[in-house]
Amino acid sequence: MLLVFPSLVSAQYTGKVFIDTNHNGSWDRGETVMKGVSVSDGLNVVQTDSKGYFSLPGHDKARFIFITTPSGYKTENTYYQRIDGSEKSYDFGLLRYDAVKGDGSHKFIHISDTEIGEEQGQDEWANGLREYAANEKVAFIIHTGDICYVGGLNSHIKVMNSSNMPETQVFYSIGNHDLVTGKYGEELFEKLYGPTFYSFDVGNVHYIVTPMPGGDHAPSYRLNDVFSWMANDLKYVSKDKAVYVFNHTIPGECGCPDFKFTLRNGDTVDLTAHNIKAWLYGHWHVNHIYTHPKHEVAVICSSTPIYGGIDHASSAFRVMHIDRKGDFTSDFHYSYMDKEMVIASIQNHQAPVTSTGAVPLSVNAYSTASSVSAMSYSCTLDGKTILSDKPLSRQSDFSWTAEMPLPQSADGHYVTVRVKACYANGEIGIKTASFLYDREATPRLIPSGEWTNMLGSPVHVGIVKDTLVAPRLAWTTHVGSNVYMSSPVVSEGFVYVASLDENETGKASLTKMDASTGKVVWRCPLKSSVRNSIAVEAGMVFAQDVQGIVYAVRTSDGSVAWQKDLEIGVTPALNDGLVARDGIVYAGTGYQLTAFKAATGEVLWQNKGWGRGEGCVATLSLSNDDVLIGSRHWGGLFGNDARTGKMLWEDWDSDLRFRAATPAVWGDVMYVTSANSLLVVENKSGRVLMRKKLNYGVEVASTPLVTGDAIIFGTSTHGVVALDKETLEEKWQFKVREAMILSSPYQGNHPATVEASPVLCGNQVYVGASDGTLYAIDARTGRLQWRHHLGAPVFASVAVSGNGIFVTDFGGNVYGFACERKAGK
Repeated sequence: MLLVFPSLVSAQYTGKVFIDTNHNGSWDRGETVMKGVSVSDGLNVVQTDSKGYFSLPGHDKARFIFITTPSGYKTENTYYQRIDGSEKSYDFGLLRYDAVKGDGSHKFIHISDTEIGEEQGQDEWANGLREYAANEKVAFIIHTGDICYVGGLNSHIKVMNSSNMPETQVFYSIGNHDLVTGKYGEELFEKLYGPTFYSFDVGNVHYIVTPMPGGDHAPSYRLNDVFSWMANDLKYVSKDKAVYVFNHTIPGECGCPDFKFTLRNGDTVDLTAHNIKAWLYGHWHVNHIYTHPKHEVAVICSSTPIYGGIDHASSAFRVMHIDRKGDFTSDFHYSYMDKEMVIASIQNHQAPVTSTGAVPLSVNAYSTASSVSAMSYSCTLDGKTILSDKPLSRQSDFSWTAEMPLPQSADGHYVTVRVKACYANGEIGIKTASFLYDREATPRLIPSGEWTNMLGSPVHVGIVKDTLVAPRLAWTTHVGSNVYMSSPVVSEGFVYVASLDENETGKASLTKMDASTGKVVWRCPLKSSVRNSIAVEAGMVFAQDVQGIVYAVRTSDGSVAWQKDLEIGVTPALNDGLVARDGIVYAGTGYQLTAFKAATGEVLWQNKGWGRGEGCVATLSLSNDDVLIGSRHWGGLFGNDARTGKMLWEDWDSDLRFRAATPAVWGDVMYVTSANSLLVVENKSGRVLMRKKLNYGVEVASTPLVTGDAIIFGTSTHGVVALDKETLEEKWQFKVREAMILSSPYQGNHPATVEASPVLCGNQVYVGASDGTLYAIDARTGRLQWRHHLGAPVFASVAVSGNGIFVTDFGGNVYGFACERKAGK
């Protein structure tokens, strides 16, 4: 239904733009007027004259008069005024604003999809963001939609607006769930947040905010309206000025896949002719950067700062650093963390010692409100300081390292280490730890046996017969950037780890380390992040990155033997894990699910039976009877013949549609958690044989561990749980601490989350948690046996070889623990 508006074509809207020196909201004699400021009625755009005046003709859909706020200024109240028919003069007072450097460089924060209801508290994440914005002099915050629904729209504005964030300014774009019931879909949004499309300038960048094309209720605007205004807006923007566009979705869904939009009159709005640098969006609940191959324009998605994204993206806000030319770099700041710091290499009064007698220091430190700018350590022996204010080196956003030399005379004595973190806002954090220095006590880690896929094999059972007890840290190594759900694999005495680079800075890699010592053998750079499982097969280590590139890297020297682009498109990113067996690697998902000959990269088959959905963090499972099991978020499980690629079955069971975990395959059946259920599913048919409804969420990547009498798995909110294998009744529950970083979709309220999969060594269960701790739990009773605080979340499962347990943390550290080994039966 077309909406009818009163005709305003003949109306004129006038006003003045000025610097409001005395902050009274009105122009007073002597206050400077602003020439050349763009002013719009939502279609027409004019600029103020030498006296600061403007005059607009209006149009039949005009509801606001708004300005393009010039760089170095912000408005006294808002950048817009509603047309209410009572007056036709609209004055805008500007305040000077020092968040832009002299060369035009600046920072802004991008968030999206807060999707929080009226009843849910927002103070924690908003306070951290507010403090960061004030500490770092952030130029503005942009929220790209899905605030969400009537309750969210009404409540969100109270905690995040330009008035209660006085050190910055806040802008909003409308999302599909912000189009709610009313005279037209955007009516409530406009009442609270103002126009749905507008622009502003900061530094040498022209920022354009545009609306979601459609949503839950029909909007009154059309894309032609938006781009007709944009064409007029861009007439006043110099071609050498950078342009950034904000929307709730990707360019293609806004009718401009090549950053071009054709108007009804035949004219074209070509953003590539206007120096567009980036298009930032939300909607998909992921953290992802894709560079358009033809135009080299970045398409950037940021997930929610409140809880995990759909692909289990970390709860965070994105900080964009804009240089004088308008080019950007990006980094994330994780919500809810207040000066967290752990000396990860000194725990349980123990520390590893190198062959030269030095003690490796590995410290994880993080705070939402302000970055760690420097870190140092001091050391005392018998009450006397022997080392003072020695620097640690930054390795990642969490990790700092150093090698602490100690004299021979320290042998057999307790040593105390004091670490000091200096934050960018001037605050100081202190952490101390003590250990018995014993040059001979560091245990020898002796790897034996292969662990070539996640949880050891393509069936993902995660069981070692030998009981490994009394773990002691033998070594720690950093791989150069963060590590997410990519579990270590072990082959022929070497550990392989893939890393994360969500800001596309060239840090993603595959790293090979000596399993006995942690010494790096080689590091192979990759184009983009590897977020999930890797595998070793036929003298190669295989990984797939979020851009859809599959890599085959020679284990001998780290060179790339072959790589294939699966051509997955802009979004969602490829978050799934791959598997390899018998000379074949299975990679991709949906229609890009492909079987490659491991040695050569020859394509053996490609799936034609099912397409992928939104970001899924499951790893492919391969049964011993050649059923390849894949999954799709909000789309169920799928079985393909591993020999031919033919789809054997699809299961859209309501409990399987919220996919997160990788199935563990036992004989003819698989065990999998999804939504609020544990399910036992037949491999060859996909038929659900057993189902257990749970009283807690399992929207995590944790694969069930099936023992002789129990099924053990991680949960979104209740740590680790064990069910009786026969009755499916709960046997025990092991509660971990609150997650440091939230990753489970839509799960807030301080959850005790375990994304990693448990591994059984004899009667000990080893599992890392989002609280930054590695645990050993008695498999029979659920009682704690041992723990080691790492200080950064553990999202990946451990690997086991010989007497060694290998674990990664989100900070990018790899730890090798040597255990006492008791042979299993």
